[in-house]
Amino acid sequence: MATEWVLEYAMGEEPAVPEAPAGITVRPFHSGDEHDAHQLIEDAFDEWQQRRKSYQEWAQHTVERPTFAPETSALAFASDQLVGAVISLDPSETGEGYIEQVAVHRDHRNRGIARLLLRHAFRAFHRLGRRTCILGTHTDTGALTLYLRVGMTVRHSSTVYRKNLRTT
Repeated sequence: MATEWVLEYAMGEEPAVPEAPAGITVRPFHSGDEHDAHQLIEDAFDEWQQRRKSYQEWAQHTVERPTFAPETSALAFASDQLVGAVISLDPSETGEGYIEQVAVHRDHRNRGIARLLLRHAFRAFHRLGRRTCILGTHTDTGALTLYLRVGMTVRHSSTVYRKNLRTT
C-alpha cells in the first residue's frame, strides 16, 4: 500500500518565520547553488527513492524549468555547509506557489530546519501575491507529519493497494 498526498498552505496574512536554530542561516537560492543543492537533495532522498538522479536529470525537473522560482527557494547553512533546501516553482497560471522539493541533511534533522525553510518559502510566495502554496508527498518520505505540523492541510489523497497474484 502506498499513499500520495497533495497538501496546501492557505495564507491570508503574511506567514511568520520562526527564529533559526543556533548556527543556522537561511537565504534565497542564488545562481551557482545548483550543484550543491542537487547533492544535498539526492543524499537526503537516498533513504526512500529508488535511484539517484544525475545532475542533468534533476536540473531538468527543477532549476532549469521556466517556472523555477529562486526567490522563493530557500537554503539553510551551518557555517558554509548547505544543510537544507526548499526548491520552489511558480506556475503563475495556477495562482499558487508550488514546493517541488524539501530536503534536510540527515545530520541536521529534527532541529526545525525544514519548518524554517518552508515558512521562508511561504512568506516569499505571499510577497509575490500567492495566497496558497501546495506540495506533494507520499508514504515513503515519512514527511506528512512535518507538513501537517507546519499548518498544511490535505487537499487530496490517493492510495494504491497491491496484491501479488500468483498463478498455480
